[in-house]
Amino acid sequence: MQLCYLDESGGCESPDKNLTATPVMVLLGLIVNSSSIPALTRDFLVLKRSHFPGRFTKGFALDHILVEIKGSEILQMTRDRSRNQRRKADRFRYELLDLVETYGCRLVGRVWIKEAGK
Repeated sequence: MQLCYLDESGGCESPDKNLTATPVMVLLGLIVNSSSIPALTRDFLVLKRSHFPGRFTKGFALDHILVEIKGSEILQMTRDRSRNQRRKADRFRYELLDLVETYGCRLVGRVWIKEAGK
């Protein structure tokens, strides 16, 4: 059996509506074979803990799945003046994509570029 995790980024508001409005709306699905989920979850937690260790100081191990690493945060690290932060963001992205590939996951999605006033 295959499962699909869906997530969105951006909103439906017009990009000129306010300062926090996003220029795009993205819908992305991650398709995973159900038999891979336990190992993928463990490896994903290892990845998150290795790149953001300060966020995982207490609680049960599986509670750590609730700690979000937002894409906007990775993007902010990519633009940081610190070369170390930029490298950290690159490593996290590459290792995350390697994890997705290792478990034979598929990504499907759509990006809508919003027009002003619509």
